[in-house]
Amino acid sequence: MGNAIVGVWKLLTVVYVSGEDVTTIDPALPGLFIFTEDHYSMTWMPLKVQQEAYADQWHPNDAEKVQSYNSIVTNTGRYELSGTELTTYVEVAKTPAFVGGRAIYQCDIDDDEMRLEIKDNVANDGTRDEGYLLFKTILTLQRVE
Repeated sequence: MGNAIVGVWKLLTVVYVSGEDVTTIDPALPGLFIFTEDHYSMTWMPLKVQQEAYADQWHPNDAEKVQSYNSIVTNTGRYELSGTELTTYVEVAKTPAFVGGRAIYQCDIDDDEMRLEIKDNVANDGTRDEGYLLFKTILTLQRVE
């Protein structure tokens, strides 16, 4: 079989672990991860509750824009999978400092199920996102294509 990660993956669950505290979002809000031989694209919602519709459907106010920004994770670029370590090299992202940066995941694939644990996020200037070191984020995905 070729590269086991290639395909379209739907987000099933999100688990946050901080010390003894475990928060599970099951089912997760919508999320898709797409992997080709060399590139990836991911968009997912890290929250428990989906954002409410804007008061003016196509014209959000400033507070609604902040809520939208905080309600979604999205980035795309190239990736490398070495054993169970997945490294994404970000080319497009909502966060400017992440463009040109990278993320590192523990990646375990068992047939049509993938488990990703975010290990590190690094900005384009080499600065690490220290917040990710305070807790674990574990994503479970199912291949849909």
